Amino acid sequence: MTDIYVLETDSFKAYHNQALEKYLLEDVKDDTVILYLWQNEKTIVIGRNQDAYAECDIARLEKENGYLARRITGGGAVYHDRGNLNFTFVCPKDLYDPDEQDEIILVALRSLGIESEKNGRNDLLVNGRKFSGHAYYKGKKGCIHHGTLMVDVKEEDLSRFLNVSLKKLENKNVSSVRSRIINLKQVKDDLTVDMLKKALIKAFEEHYHGISRPYDIEDKARIQKLEKQFDDPSWRYGDKKDYRFTNEKKTAEALIKIAFDLEDDKIRDLVIYTDSLDPEAFKGVKKKLIGKKISEINDTDEETRQIAGMIREVCDEI
Repeated sequence: MTDIYVLETDSFKAYHNQALEKYLLEDVKDDTVILYLWQNEKTIVIGRNQDAYAECDIARLEKENGYLARRITGGGAVYHDRGNLNFTFVCPKDLYDPDEQDEIILVALRSLGIESEKNGRNDLLVNGRKFSGHAYYKGKKGCIHHGTLMVDVKEEDLSRFLNVSLKKLENKNVSSVRSRIINLKQVKDDLTVDMLKKALIKAFEEHYHGISRPYDIEDKARIQKLEKQFDDPSWRYGDKKDYRFTNEKKTAEALIKIAFDLEDDKIRDLVIYTDSLDPEAFKGVKKKLIGKKISEINDTDEETRQIAGMIREVCDEI
């Protein structure tokens, strides 16, 4: 018998809501699935391995009292406001099934008269346009599957704050991010965030054949500690250093960008950015390459081969 819980937060502060999510991930018990529903106020949320300065107009965002947040999952940058509902499924590894959880969302939307479908690696579409992007994380014990549900997001703010790579747009065969996305309110004009919440909770309970209970947060001091971690500028902004050389490549799985410096034909410093859904993508590659001469690089694995190849492309043109 699976125990099911629902947690809804009335906070619109990204760092607090991220802290709650991490708390649930670390606290989740066996045979338990939690549906966490939350919203942020005017926030750009970037993937764990993305370049904050490339993904959004930080100066404009902060001048207009917006927030920059970085999540623990991979994937690309997204914009949140109160017209967006975020969901997180939290469960132990043996109950983790993103396809099953996607179906809960599709069933909830169908109950509201909205026909939608899963497309690509992590998107949900309606009328061929994206309203939901997802990301994933597997911890030592628990897993999370979370994403956005665009109900009535201010698309003009999304376009003004987000910087979308031209390589990504070309790959999607669209001219702008706004032409690719859609608010669910455009499909059902009386839809509200509260209506969607109720539909999701009902579909969640029907799927697990039970009545959900409210999730009780027992350690509020730990929430405060986690909130400080997510609010830490070094976590949110990341590497600010200017590098001499850069390269960018779009693969079938992800956009990869590198920046590096050379000294005496050796790689002196290197940073790797990616919107790969794998939050551990390219982990360890930097350590393998720094201090090596280009001619000495031993391409021992696929990740190292990819980055080494991108470095060589730049060096061949010097």
